[in-house]
Amino acid sequence: MARNQFASKFGTMAAIAGSAVGLGNIWKFPYVAGQNGGAAFLIIYIVISLLISVPVMLSEFVIGRRGQGNTYRSFINSSGKKAWGTVGAIEIFAGMVILAFYCVVAGWSLEYIIQSIGHGFGGMTYEQMSVTFDDFVNGNRPVLWTLIFLAMNCVILAFGVSKGIERCSKFMIPALFCILLLLAIVSCWQDGWKEGAAFLLKPNWKAVTGQTIIMALGQSFFSLSLGMSAMTTYGSYIQKDQSLVSVSMIVTGATVLMAVLAGLAIFPSVFTYGVEVTSGPNLVFKTLPPLFATLPGGRIVSVLFFILLFFAAITSSFSLLEAGAAYISEEWKVAGKPVTRVWALVILFFTVGALSVICAMSQVSGSTLTILGWSVFDFTDMFTSNFILPLGGIAACVLVGWLMERNVVFNELTSDGQFSAKVSGFFFWLARYVCPIIILFMFINGVRSIERPKAAPAEEIAPVVAPVQSTSVLDVAADEMEVVFDPNRMIEVQGENAAE
Repeated sequence: MARNQFASKFGTMAAIAGSAVGLGNIWKFPYVAGQNGGAAFLIIYIVISLLISVPVMLSEFVIGRRGQGNTYRSFINSSGKKAWGTVGAIEIFAGMVILAFYCVVAGWSLEYIIQSIGHGFGGMTYEQMSVTFDDFVNGNRPVLWTLIFLAMNCVILAFGVSKGIERCSKFMIPALFCILLLLAIVSCWQDGWKEGAAFLLKPNWKAVTGQTIIMALGQSFFSLSLGMSAMTTYGSYIQKDQSLVSVSMIVTGATVLMAVLAGLAIFPSVFTYGVEVTSGPNLVFKTLPPLFATLPGGRIVSVLFFILLFFAAITSSFSLLEAGAAYISEEWKVAGKPVTRVWALVILFFTVGALSVICAMSQVSGSTLTILGWSVFDFTDMFTSNFILPLGGIAACVLVGWLMERNVVFNELTSDGQFSAKVSGFFFWLARYVCPIIILFMFINGVRSIERPKAAPAEEIAPVVAPVQSTSVLDVAADEMEVVFDPNRMIEVQGENAAE
C-alpha cells in the first residue's frame, strides 16, 4: 500500500512551515531578539539555524523519507535495527506531552477571539485585564476550550495528509502571513513605531554575550519543532522530487520572517502607550488587548490578532497529533486488524485530552496537581524541553551521520542526484561532527539550569513577587518568569515558559 504524501511543493512548504511557526514565534522571539541586540541577535539566530538546526532538520527528514513510516517505524527502517524504534517511540511520546499543554494555551486564543468579537476589551486597564485573565484561567472555560481545540485538530486530521493537513496549511499559513503583514502596516501609523522597530531591528552588538548565543541556539532548535517526531513524520510525506535542503532553508526563513513581522506588529503599540515590554502570556493576554482597544478599528485588530494566534497554534499542533495518529494506525492492531485512522484519532482525543485537562486544571490557583513542586503544566514543559528533545536531536544526527550508509544518506539529500551534492555534503558534515557536540552542550546547560521550586514558608505572610531565571532549555536561562510565593498554597508559576 502506497504511503500518503503531500500533493504539491507549496503544500509541503506550507505544512512544514506551519509546524515550525508556532506561538513562540509570535509572543517570544521578537521580545528575546529585542532584549539581546536586535538585528545582532537576528544575525546570530540565522547563522546558528543554518549551522545547527537545519542539519538536524535534514537528519529527521532523511530518516522519515528513507524509512517511509511513522517515526517509530522510520527509525527502525533507516537503521536496520529494532532498538532504534525506541528513540522514535520516545519522540512520539514527547510530542503528545507537548501537544497536551500546547492545547491549553491554544484554547486561550479561542476564548479571546470570542471576547474580542463581544466587547473588544474597550476601556480596560492592564490591571483589569490581568484580573480578567486570572479569573478566566481559574474557571472552567479553559478546559472546555482545550478540548474544543483538540477536537478541531482531530477533525482536520481525519481527512488525511493531503486533504486535511496540506489543504488547511495552504490556507492558514498564507492567511497568517497576510494578517501579520496587515497588522505590521497598521502599526506604522502609531507614535511608537520608531521605538518599536528600533527595539527589534537596531543592531546592538554590545548586548551580545555568550548567553545570547546559547539563547539563540535554544530558540532556533525548538522553534523548528525538532526532536519531537513532527519533522520525521512529515519527512515521510515529502515526495522524492523535492529537495530536502530547499525545504529546510525555506522553512527556516519563514520562521524568521514571521517572527520579525510579529515584532513589528506588536511592539509599536507597546511603546506608544509606554507599557512594560514583556513576552509570553503576559504580553498576549494582558498587555495587548487593552492596547488594541485604543486603536482605530481596534476590535477588528484584536479579532485578527487572536485569529492569527489560533492559526499559528493549530498548524503546529496538528503536526504533533499526526505523528501519534500515524504511529497508532500503522503499528497497533485489534483482533488482527490495523486500527483505522479515525479510531486512532479517537484514542488520541481521549488520552491527550485527559492530560490536557490535567494541565489546564493545574494552572488554577491553589491546585494540588503538581509533580516535584511544579504544576503538571510546567513540569511537562520542563521535562520535554530539557531532556527528551535535545536527546532526540542528538539521536537523529548520530543515526544519519554515523550509522546509515553514506550513499543512502546522500541519495535522500540529493533526491537521487537531482540536487547539489556539495551543499548536501556540507550539511552532512555538520550533522556528523558539529551538531551532536553543540546539542549535548545545550542538554548539559539546560539540565544544570533546572531549579526545583522551593516550598513556601509555613507562617502567614503576604505573597511576594520575585523574578527568577527560567529553567527550560526552550528559554535557556534567558527569560524572566514571575513566581508568586504564597504561604497559603503551592507556588504558582505564571511565566514565560509556555509551550513553543
